[in-house]
Amino acid sequence: MERVRFEEVRMARFRLPWQRREPRRKMAPFDRSRLPEVTPATFDDMLEEGLLMAESAARMALKNRLLVDALRSDEPYSDERAADRARSVLYELVQEADEAAEHVAEEREVAAKREGRSQHQHDYHRDDLLNLRRREKVHAAIAKELWTRRSDDEYVAGLIERARDDAWHELGTAIEQELDRRWPRYDEEPDYAEHRSERMADVGDDLLRDLARLEAQRAVEAIPEY
Repeated sequence: MERVRFEEVRMARFRLPWQRREPRRKMAPFDRSRLPEVTPATFDDMLEEGLLMAESAARMALKNRLLVDALRSDEPYSDERAADRARSVLYELVQEADEAAEHVAEEREVAAKREGRSQHQHDYHRDDLLNLRRREKVHAAIAKELWTRRSDDEYVAGLIERARDDAWHELGTAIEQELDRRWPRYDEEPDYAEHRSERMADVGDDLLRDLARLEAQRAVEAIPEY
């Protein structure tokens, strides 16, 4: 009997590290009150952030439309057509903001009937009513401000200028990359003039595919999360 106990003690002392059992540690129960207090964003902060996102979305969408016009249209650039494009983009963003406000209002009505705590990010309950109401007001304020900017000739002109700068930069970069990829230089070939229109059409098709990809990415990034 003594020898058996001695063998047990000896084997316990020489167990490999992964064979040793660590003693269980008692975990304290979760206490929500000990979590750091999160200061919610103010209405003004949310409105400012929302307008910045809308400005970025408008600038990118207008840039893409100016590029499509430059590549596909035979008509020269005109300030009037660009202004129409800009106001059309802003109108679409106004509609998106209005729809977002209506959607949040519907979520608020449903949340008012729910008790308890949220199970995930979009599971709203009565405790979320204040935040949902704030989000609804933010979307409505964004729509109102964009509608005002749409009628502001100075703002529209500035938006067009920024979008044109972005468009020319993107177009120039794409052309340089395409020329580098299709080395040697085509203008040194004997039949350059004869096939120039076909090659420019190919470049235009490549750019339109890139624009479609960027437009889809913009649509995803433009969805606000509060």
